[in-house]
Amino acid sequence: MSLQYSKDDIERVNNGASYNRYTLNDEDDDLLPKPAHGSQVHPVQPSNKYAMYINLMVLTVFLQSIGFTVMMPSMFDYLKYIDPSFGQYNGWIIACYSAGQFIASPLFGWWSNRRPTREPLVISIVISMIGNILYAVCYLFGSKAVFIMAVARFIVGFGAGNVSVCRAFASEKSDISNKTTTMGKMSGAQGVGFVLGPGIGFLMAYLHAQKGQFLFNQYTAPAYLSVVTAAFNILILLIKFDPPREDKKSAGEETKPLLGGDVEEDGASVGTPIKKAHNETLPIFVSIYLFAVVISIFAVFETILTEMTAKDYNWQVKANGFILGGTGILSVAVFIIIAMPFIKKIDDRKTALFGFLSLFIALLLLANYGAPFHWENSLPKWQFFLGSVFVSIGYPIASSLIYAIFSKVLNPKLQGTKMGWLTAGGSLARMLGPIWAQSIWNYKADTSPTLGGEVLFFTTAGIALSGFVVLLAFYRKLSPHPDYVVPILQQKPPTSTPTTPTTTATETSH
Repeated sequence: MSLQYSKDDIERVNNGASYNRYTLNDEDDDLLPKPAHGSQVHPVQPSNKYAMYINLMVLTVFLQSIGFTVMMPSMFDYLKYIDPSFGQYNGWIIACYSAGQFIASPLFGWWSNRRPTREPLVISIVISMIGNILYAVCYLFGSKAVFIMAVARFIVGFGAGNVSVCRAFASEKSDISNKTTTMGKMSGAQGVGFVLGPGIGFLMAYLHAQKGQFLFNQYTAPAYLSVVTAAFNILILLIKFDPPREDKKSAGEETKPLLGGDVEEDGASVGTPIKKAHNETLPIFVSIYLFAVVISIFAVFETILTEMTAKDYNWQVKANGFILGGTGILSVAVFIIIAMPFIKKIDDRKTALFGFLSLFIALLLLANYGAPFHWENSLPKWQFFLGSVFVSIGYPIASSLIYAIFSKVLNPKLQGTKMGWLTAGGSLARMLGPIWAQSIWNYKADTSPTLGGEVLFFTTAGIALSGFVVLLAFYRKLSPHPDYVVPILQQKPPTSTPTTPTTTATETSH
């Protein structure tokens, strides 16, 4: 008995899913297509043997997020504590972290494709520990403290490149039917870390101890805490993280047949590949751009927040800790919703569009309309709080869903390097965002008390709008990798229209 598939079926696999020819299966993922005539797709379910290891990746992302955000409420004040003139370098210091992550993310991703995942994870965390120790003692360097702090944050960011390793592992070990929820958990862990970090930073505002030249206060304690959490993370990975080993080289072979069954086309022999597996370039770079837009917006918000609240409301570390913690709690609630199973019934791209729209509204609210509307020189608090709420809703939705979409447009195996590209794209946005945001803020603020926020947030709103438009323009391109569509042909009954032997399905029995 032999089965032959039509040329249309083979082209359907080669060219990927086409949304105008498929309907969505509510029981599967929103990007998992099924044929319009009703045949079902039965994706291979992930083995429970990987569940614990994916959760360890979630834990690692969570601890990394705490280590990053615990310093955000106090970094600007730390610079001014060392020297009042150093506050102007706040944006550059924040950018150094992202510069390190930009360089390291593809490297660690490439490393994880070729070696056991635990290797790049442990080494990267050790690197972050070194950077945090240097950050804690940079005040000892006097006039060189700004340079030392920049180096310290670069080192910490370099270590944070392991986020690409965590996300690649989680994506590779989950099938398309639960990628959205898996990536939602990863983003949720990041969100919880973003909430707890500023909250812990707020609690540390009450600390002050000194032993000789060494200080343990609201500025240095966050770095020491990050060292402790990193050590705990390493210990857990060494004890618990030992997933079943795979031959990663063979897993990445792209010359093997895409179809395991008997598929013939125009006389091709059984087992001949329909098309060499590959990653289409356009969906990858569209996803990276969209992710960079999201991260750039959040980077602007977190960079200017402390300066804006200090100028408009005279808030300091404690008050900023409250606002970051409050908005973070809302973000966590959104992350939790995204990780729930019902979210799979909604198209990822539609949900992402809602996230971009929320960010656009948020930035319009954060802009100061004092000049044209003759409002007070400071941004009204109700406007600031409402804008912060929309950021807290839009950011987790857009970032999580872009990660989910990206994990599906990639080849299912060996995603480390490409995940590194995505993380690097976000890091580049996080690196450049604080620099140009700080420049606009400083330049326009010198011209008018309200003009800095007005120009800055209108510019950022335009960037958010560009993400919305690009996602609409390439909506159909962001479909799953062809390897996810192969089960459709394997499960599809042969067609029965008797035309020619090479374009119809036949069954011969003896």
